Amino acid sequence: MLKPQPVILIACFLVFVVTLAFPSLSILLLSALGLALFYSRFGGAHLHSAWMMLRRMRWFLFSILLVYCWFTPGTPIIQWPAWSAWLPTIEGVSSGLQRVLALILVIVAVNLLLRALSRDQLLSAIYFFARPLQVVGVKAEVVALRTVLVFDAMSEVQAMMAHHLPDKRQIPRQLDSVGLLAARVFHAVTERAIKTPQHEVLLPQMGAPPAIQWCLPVALWVAFYFIGLLL
Repeated sequence: MLKPQPVILIACFLVFVVTLAFPSLSILLLSALGLALFYSRFGGAHLHSAWMMLRRMRWFLFSILLVYCWFTPGTPIIQWPAWSAWLPTIEGVSSGLQRVLALILVIVAVNLLLRALSRDQLLSAIYFFARPLQVVGVKAEVVALRTVLVFDAMSEVQAMMAHHLPDKRQIPRQLDSVGLLAARVFHAVTERAIKTPQHEVLLPQMGAPPAIQWCLPVALWVAFYFIGLLL
């Protein structure tokens, strides 16, 4: 079978994300096993980048867990009448852990997708999926172009952050310090945008993948569906 084209890989990723929107324990475990097998093919070369992405999202994941634990009605984890109203619920802890694990798997899958596809392949696939939106007035070229600009600017902004905040021990903890850091980075970004010369962006295009390859995301959806029914 031919190597799946970038469009097919992104379609499989979308199926994966939609499936994890309503996760069950069996689907989560099998998804984690599948991602572990894919990462093992690269000899663990992409584990560091996946870990860095998870570190950046750690407070977001922690806040989701807190919301589920304390705002989901149910049975308190400890039957202590005096404190029951202030304790997280069993249902909340279970739902929160499942949701956080699902988001972790999505982040890990995003990292794998970004490492498996080149910049041009990713943009071509985005343009392919955006073309049908032209019937409702959305310009596929604009969507792809903005994606290009985001990709180009992301690394530069991170470098600017590292320049203005070189030492982890200097991370600002007061609101005014955070504001000063944001102002410096904004000024640097604005000055960079003014000085950057205009250049032409070439949007790579690709044809439709072979029809047989569309069986891959369909088979993935069917597999997830029956796994959810059986387990």
